[in-house]
Amino acid sequence: MKENVIDVLMFLFDNYLSIEDGMPTDEKTLACELEEAGFDTIDISKAFDWLGELAEIKQTESTLIQTPSNAIRVYLPQEQHKLDVSCRGFLHQLENMEVLDATTREIIIDRAMAIEVDHLSLQQFKRIVGLVLLNSGLHEDMLAWIEDLIYSESESVLH
Repeated sequence: MKENVIDVLMFLFDNYLSIEDGMPTDEKTLACELEEAGFDTIDISKAFDWLGELAEIKQTESTLIQTPSNAIRVYLPQEQHKLDVSCRGFLHQLENMEVLDATTREIIIDRAMAIEVDHLSLQQFKRIVGLVLLNSGLHEDMLAWIEDLIYSESESVLH
């Protein structure tokens, strides 16, 4: 996946998170909307593949090994390169706040690593986190809070 794929995913997150009806369920309709927004059909297809893989992971989540909550995550060198300190800190912050568990953290890391770019900015990473969390079926009252957290330009840790 190229930089444009992350742009497609960010566009989807930015434009459909706040809409009550969510994304159109018809892939053709959504693809047409994305093409009208100026995205390449190849990038749209790759973004759909990424979202499809996310849905597959979600379906098999119950079969994943549950990591104890006190486990420490050690990042591989390639993960450290793609997810800088601010991205890893954001993920750690969400875990400490009990917004996500270790399994969801691993899904987020997997989806971030699936995007073929050398480095993800914090804002790009936040939108990946948002897409994964949206797919995890958060309670409605959490969506607004997650949206505020993700759109926050601050890189500081919340207390």
